[in-house]
Amino acid sequence: MKLKLKFLKWSAGVPVAMLNQKVAAQIGIQTKEMILIKTLSSRPKEATAVVDIVGNDLKNNEIILSSEIISKMKLKRGQFVDVNIAPVPKSVELIKKKLNNKRLSKKELEQIMRDVVTDRLSEAEIALFVAAMYQKGVNLKETIYLIDAILKTGNRLSIKNKFVVDKHSIGGVAGNRTTPIVVSICAAAGLIFPKTSSRAITSAAGTADVIETVARVDFSIKELKKILRK
Repeated sequence: MKLKLKFLKWSAGVPVAMLNQKVAAQIGIQTKEMILIKTLSSRPKEATAVVDIVGNDLKNNEIILSSEIISKMKLKRGQFVDVNIAPVPKSVELIKKKLNNKRLSKKELEQIMRDVVTDRLSEAEIALFVAAMYQKGVNLKETIYLIDAILKTGNRLSIKNKFVVDKHSIGGVAGNRTTPIVVSICAAAGLIFPKTSSRAITSAAGTADVIETVARVDFSIKELKKILRK
């Protein structure tokens, strides 16, 4: 279905698309299901998004996309896009395989990680994958394959400085705030310290959540390089 982009500056943290009830019914999609969005060109760009169904604020030929999709696909105000139900990712069958207590190969884990980083898997499907890995366990080969897949599919920050430092801890210890202190001291001493931290997982707030109360934490690779040059 061809729909016109209604431009709103909003971020959802994940790719989200808003459709009105009539359009969603015509496509055959429900809230929290995935749609495939393509540009209308000879070399179309595409992205998947989670659907959110709204009332009659949207016209029957309109769609609202979160900033994550707009920036990724470089869309413009009023541009038309093609919208359809997203095909079921290959990873879904691989997750079922793990739930059946079978081992995953290197290629299979790479496929899952590709689907994760390209937003082809829903949050529920990703949670199911994590639960399957935890409940059924992983052997040494699967652990190595998974780490390698994360490295291959993730963004890498290339730094030419001779000395680059990092700090790790066991994580998940409530009230443990050593990272902000250690990073601040090392950075003040002139060390190159491009630290990454997670949000809350097992405690009320992760390191990123704490720092975000006083400073921004969501920097792109380009922005990080600019900060490090300073």
